[in-house]
Parts: sequence; structure tokens; C-alpha cells
Amino acid sequence: MISPTPEECVAALEQMPDAAQQQAFLSQSGVQPSLALVEACSRRIRELCYKDPASAEILANTNLHLASLVDTPTAWALANRSRAQVLYTMRRAAAAAPYFERAVELFTEVGLELEASRTLVTQMDNLIYLSRYDEAAKLESRARATLEKANDVHYLARLETALGNLYYRLDRFQESLAHYDAARPGPDDPFSPAAIGMGRGHVLADMNRFDEAVEAYRTTKRHCQQHGLDLWADIADHGIARMHFLRGNYSTALRMLEETRKKHESRNDSRRVGMVDLERVEIYLQLNLFEDAAAIASRSFDVFDRLGNRYEAAKCLAFLGVARFKLFNDCDAERAFLRAREILAQEGNETWVAVVDLWRARLSMRRRDFPEAQQLARAAADAFERQNVPVWAADAWVLSAQSLHALGESAAAVEDAQRALRGLEGFHAPWVSYQAFNTIGRLRELEGSTEAEELYLRAVSELESLRGNIRLDELRMSFGKDKYEVYENLVNLKLNRGDFASAFDFVERSKSRTLIDLLERNLETVWDSSADESPRLQRVRKIREELNILYSRVNDVASRTRVSVDEVKRREHELMELLREVGEEKSGWATLQSMDLPNVAEVQQMLDVDEVLVEYYSIGDEFQAFVIGADDYHVVRCVTTSRSIRASLRGLHFQLSKFHLEPLYVQRRAMALLAATQHHLQELHLQLIAPLERFLGRRRRLIIVPHQSLHYVPFHALFDGARHLIDVYEMTYAASASVLKICRERRSARSADAQDLILAVADELTPHIRDEAEALRQLLPSALVFTDSEAGEHNLRRYGSSAATIHIAAHGIFRPDNPMFSLLRLGGSWLNLYDIFNLQLGADLITLSACETGMNAVSEGDELLGLSRGFLYAGASSLVVSLWNVNDRSTALLMRRFYEELRNGATKSGALRQAILDVKQDFPHPYYWAPFILLGKS
Repeated sequence: MISPTPEECVAALEQMPDAAQQQAFLSQSGVQPSLALVEACSRRIRELCYKDPASAEILANTNLHLASLVDTPTAWALANRSRAQVLYTMRRAAAAAPYFERAVELFTEVGLELEASRTLVTQMDNLIYLSRYDEAAKLESRARATLEKANDVHYLARLETALGNLYYRLDRFQESLAHYDAARPGPDDPFSPAAIGMGRGHVLADMNRFDEAVEAYRTTKRHCQQHGLDLWADIADHGIARMHFLRGNYSTALRMLEETRKKHESRNDSRRVGMVDLERVEIYLQLNLFEDAAAIASRSFDVFDRLGNRYEAAKCLAFLGVARFKLFNDCDAERAFLRAREILAQEGNETWVAVVDLWRARLSMRRRDFPEAQQLARAAADAFERQNVPVWAADAWVLSAQSLHALGESAAAVEDAQRALRGLEGFHAPWVSYQAFNTIGRLRELEGSTEAEELYLRAVSELESLRGNIRLDELRMSFGKDKYEVYENLVNLKLNRGDFASAFDFVERSKSRTLIDLLERNLETVWDSSADESPRLQRVRKIREELNILYSRVNDVASRTRVSVDEVKRREHELMELLREVGEEKSGWATLQSMDLPNVAEVQQMLDVDEVLVEYYSIGDEFQAFVIGADDYHVVRCVTTSRSIRASLRGLHFQLSKFHLEPLYVQRRAMALLAATQHHLQELHLQLIAPLERFLGRRRRLIIVPHQSLHYVPFHALFDGARHLIDVYEMTYAASASVLKICRERRSARSADAQDLILAVADELTPHIRDEAEALRQLLPSALVFTDSEAGEHNLRRYGSSAATIHIAAHGIFRPDNPMFSLLRLGGSWLNLYDIFNLQLGADLITLSACETGMNAVSEGDELLGLSRGFLYAGASSLVVSLWNVNDRSTALLMRRFYEELRNGATKSGALRQAILDVKQDFPHPYYWAPFILLGKS
């Protein structure tokens, strides 16, 4: 009988699922333990490390068992090294360290200096992951001397790679890149090119050589796929996903990370799953998905804590604290911050301790514990200055100044704010400097100084130097309402001086950023590269992505790259030049990028004599109203308060929610429900319309531009005790006068014989959608009608760009926690806001006959997000959308009457008004007739 070779034995062992079965096989098969078998096992483990680390770990445990049976120093050295290599590959560096040390010791003991030096190379890299840089550097000379003497090209390449990794971690990027470029792996070494490529990608990214970085990752991925190095291919994908995240391409980054995560999960590689999840937490925080971010951060902490990766565990806790802070779970946030701080302090990471303390200062500010906030902010500022992180130091000084302001210590507050500005010299960080100017301006205004206006204007200038997608809401440094407080301060200053026209200009400058910022911040998703192949347009996209990375790095404590002002300004200058040129190729897009904001006179010019625009604006807790007609202009100060509006809205929404109860209850209580609802609508009328009613005159068309909580008010349903506003006026709504101007100036590119498009998706809960679709088919005989599974995204894309009118009757879901993922059901799938941004729709009117399609999340600064924003960007001039869950039957009737009126020649606002009045006769309660509003062109 022929005994199996060591390689055949190892192959047999690989077929068994765990080390226990492998060891049982060895004892029962009669295989003789030998050094040759340990060597064969070690070779196979080295091959498996980068392909199947879980199997490599099982075999490494069996190899240690074999070494114990052979019991020679060489066998023990090989087995220890194999175990160390597996743990190193799985990034369990602390666990790997003693195995490396023992292997080197044993190889040296038996005189195998070459093997000891080879082990030292990987040990160097492992020490780097433990931040033991000096120890790693000291190993180079011993390893290099032996490897050069033996002309071991393979391990010399690995040594250069390890040195590249070392200098990368030390922020010495040029030296790091030089070592990577000096690495010359042999033709039979597929692993080193993978490690070199990944290292080069990281360095090039940190050197702001973005295209080269992405190319390095992609080249590495191709190499790994060609050589079966699936793990490394997935790691390269992680690098590419990170670049997408930095560029603001969140949907692509999330998709790639999810795919990579599944692959790591299939290998039971918990650390790399955790690293992917840590990336996802950052993105979810950026997208305001705070619940999801908190859940993933908590789960990832458990992984890193179990693995002994204390730095990563502490980051998870810090991010968990941020998520809890954003969710106003202050006690949970404080616990997470304190625990993260404890770990980071033990690790000696002063910079991240300061980061956590800065968040704790924000928490103290919210609790109005201003002395503690000031103490924490000042301590953080001092720490950032010691660690040479000037932008974060400036941010901490601003927070200290704000705390001192709250404490009434004006002189000290000004001093700290000015210190922040001095610290920012040489840096491009307008998201910090505008806060400093605003803080000093507020203090000067309280002193009665004329300098206040100039300081506010400086703050606005700094703030507006940030364009839409330059991560104004940077996840680690969310400035909350302070971004728009400066506009409130300026508007208030102008109104107090009687400069009403200038006050309106700044109202528009704050509100107009809403839509424009949204469009630009999601540049990846709004940009259809297949349609925009122009080199100039592609260059615009590329520069914006690069600026996104540069701006975020200036404010990123974890970034090791100093971003120069010249580097930023060079790209900004090129971008502005391109934006001036781009209008020739895509004028509508260029308009949205850099539109001229309308002043009072220009708003008057776009209004007909029978139109009046009412734009509300909140300063602190008080609403002001700007009433603009074609020939007149008025300002009504202190119309009402946010507190009063919220109380009335709570009552109104409570009454509307009763329609989700049993139909029998609604039927029996119909009169009481109507009276209660009209009571709250009358409260709102008294607050919002009565104080300015005398300025509305006899005009018949009313345009409402809400602000903050007023976006949730159904103005057309407001009741004066006898009539609702819709009984008197044709009504439309707009996010701002600037957005209204965009809609009115939009010119449809569709042909004169364009067909209408109807998409209807019904189910057992909404059977009247079929009746609605059939009624519209009769009214619009030339329309393309698709129902149920055929009413999918594919047909919207195919026919939507040329349709005259688009009507969508389907389920809509508004996500208040993250409006970017609000949904609209089409066919068998759901469209979110990202999908809608990618549509190209030329329709003059789009009707979303579904629930909550007009709902928006209203955050500080009047930043609005919802399905309607997506369709306005996609090309709609006018949108009919709903403010709450609609009734199936009354909606079908309203839509039929709306399109009948349009067919008879009515304007959109006139048609919707008449349809509402007709439905109101049969369904008196506003729940049935008031959910739909018209946005945009009337």
C-alpha cells in the first residue's frame, strides 16, 4: 500500500469542516506526523490566507496540533508562523503578535535566518496595525540584510510593501509611494501586487490624486480576479466604495459596500464585515438615517470589542453617540460618548478624545449647561491645537464663544471667536468661519454697533461659498440651525431698519438654497451620464466630486492630508468657468446651479395683476409675512408664533388621524369631526391670514410660500367661520419665489402632438385606482395607459420624457426619518428619491395621485426633502401632490373633475379649485377634498 504524500494528506484535511475532524482523521488514518507534513500544511495555509481565510484558520489550528506531535523547533516555528499569518490576514493583529514573536525566536534558534527574516517582514506589517511603528521600523535592517544576501526577490518586494504601509500610517506619503513603486514582486507571486495596489490606492487618495487612486483600486481588483484572490478583490471594492462616499455618491457607495459585506460575511470574516459596517454608519449619518446608524454602530462595536480592536470599537461608540444625539436620546448619547472617551484615553488617542469632548460640549449646550459646554469646548480646542488639527480647533473655539455668549460674557466670547478666525488663516473652511463671523456679529448687534451688518455679510459670504453638494451637513460636524441663523439675523436687522426690500433678498437667499443644495448634493444620482457625454459636462461632475473630498478633508480629524487653499481655489475657479460655459449645452441645469435670485421688483414682474404672493419667514419663534402683488408690497411683522402654529397643527392632525378608525365611527361622528376640524382650521386662519387679509385685496389667485412648520399647513382649507380660502382663491404653493421663477420659466421640450401618460397600480386596499384610471382613459383618449405590473419604472422612463401630462395613481410612502428614501410604488418595484432624480421628464404637469406625495421633511434652514422635489428636478413645471393619506373614492372623483376642467380650458390652479369645490359638495370634510395641492406653475 502506497502512503499518501504530504500534499495529498493536506488535500484530504481540507475536505473536513473543522479542526476537530481533521485531527481525528490524522489519528485514525495512520498518517505519520512529520516535518514534511507540517511544511506542506504551512504552504497550503499561505495560499488559502488571501482566498479563504476561514479555511486557512481551521488548517492552521490543525497544523499547531501536528507540530505538537512532531515536537521539533522547526515544526513549531512553521506552525506558529502559519497561525500568525492567518490572524494577520484577518486583521486580528493583537492575537497574531505572540505567534510572530515565537516563530522568529524558533527560526533563529535553529539557524534558519532566512525564514526568520521572511517572518519579520510580515511581523513588521502586523506591528503597524498595532500602532507600534518604532518597533516595526527597527526590524527592517535585520530583514533586509538577510533577504538581499539571499537575493529573495519575493520577500524583498514584501519588505518594500511593508515599509510603504509604515510610512503611509506615519503620513509620509511621498516616501510611502516610493517604497510601493520600488517593490518588484516576482512573476510567481500573485499576492504582492495585490498588497502594493491597495497601498498605492490609499496613498494616492490621501495625496488628492483621485483618478490615480481609483485606477489603482480597479487595477488591483482586476489582478485579484485573474488570480482567484477574491478576498483582495473585495477589499479593492471597499476602497472604490470609499471614494464614492467621499465624492458624495452615496447610493453607489452603499450598493458596493452591501455587496462587499455579503462576501466577507460568507467567509465568516467578522472584522472586515465590521469595517464595512463602520463605513456604512458614516454614510447613514450623512443621510440622516440615525436609527439605522445607531443599530449598525452598536452591532459593530460588539464585533471590534470581541476582537480587541479598541480604536475601531471606540469609533463605533462615538458614532453611536452622534446618532443618539441626533435622535435627541441625550442620556444614551452621553453614555456612548463617555465610554468611547474612556477607551480612547486609555489608547492615548488625544485627538479623538477631543472629538468626543466636542460632541459632549454640544450636548451640554442643548441642556443649557453653558459652563460645562464652554469648559469642554475650550479643552477640545487646546487638544486640537496640540495635535495640529486647526480646523477642528477653530470649530471648538466657536462653540466656546457661543457658550460664553450664552453666559453673558461678551468680551471673552468675541476673543474666542476671533481666535477661531486666526486659526483658520491659510485654510479653506467656510463652514467654520461663517459661525465665527455670525457669533461676533450677534454680539456687536447687541452692543448697538454698526459693525454687525458687515460681520453678518461676511458670514453669509463664507456660507454661500459652499455650493450645494459640498457637504454642508458634514456628518461629524453638523452645525444645525446655526447655518441659517445668520440669515435670520440679517433679515431682522434689515426689517428693524425699515429696509424691507433688502430683507426680502436675504429671505430668498436662505430659502433658495433648499432646492439648489438638494440638487447639487445628490449630483451622482441626478446626473445621467448616458445622456451627458460632453467632455465639459463630465469635467464639471469630476471637479465637484473632487471638491467634495477636499472640503470634507479640511474638516476631518481622521484625514492625514493638509488641504491647501490654493488646491481648493484652483478647482473652484475651474468649476466656475465651466459653469459659465455649461449653459450652452444644458441651460436648465446651469440655471439651477447658478440662478439669479429674484428681488421684490422681479417677483412683481412675474405676477399677473390678479395674483398675490405671500411668503412667510420665521425669525426666532415669530413669523413675518411678505405680501407681494404686481403693483404693491407689504411686510407684516410678528404675524404669529411657531409655538401657536404647532399647537393648532397638532389638533388638526389629530382630527385627520381619526379617519383611520373604523368607517362606522367616522360615519356616525361626521358632524362632530367636521366641527372639530374646522375649529383648528379657523385657529390657523386667525393666525396666518387674518393679520394680512387687508393686503390681499380682490385678487383671485393666491400663491403661498411657507416656511418651516407652515409647510404642513393646508392653507387652501383655512376657515374664517364661513368660507375656506379655496372658496375665494385659486391657490398654488412654492418652496420659494426663486423656485417658482424656475418653474414658470421652464419651457417644455415635448412636441405639439405629445401623448399623455397614465400609470395606475391598484390593490385590494385601493380598488378605486382602477376606476380613476378608466375615467382618465375616457377623458384623455390619446393617452398611453399602463396598469399594475405594466405601470413600472421602465415605462415611466421610456415615455415620460416626451409626455405632455403624467398621471401616477399608486401607493406613496413618506419617510420622515429619511425623506431621500420616501417611496412611490410603480409596477412591482418602489421608486425612491434617488431613482426619481435620474428621470428625465418633459411633462408640463405631473400628478401624483397617492398618499403623502407632497409631504416634505422640514429641517433647520427650511431645507425640504420629499418626492415632490425629485419630480421638480426631473423636469416638472407643475405638480399636483397630496399632504396626507388620501381617500380612494373621493380622490378618484377629484381627479376626474380636475382633468375635465383642464380639458375644458381651465388653468391648472383653476381646474384644481373647481374639482375641490365639486368634491366638497359630496364630501364636506376637508379630509376628503383638501389633501391635494398644486406646486409650481399655475
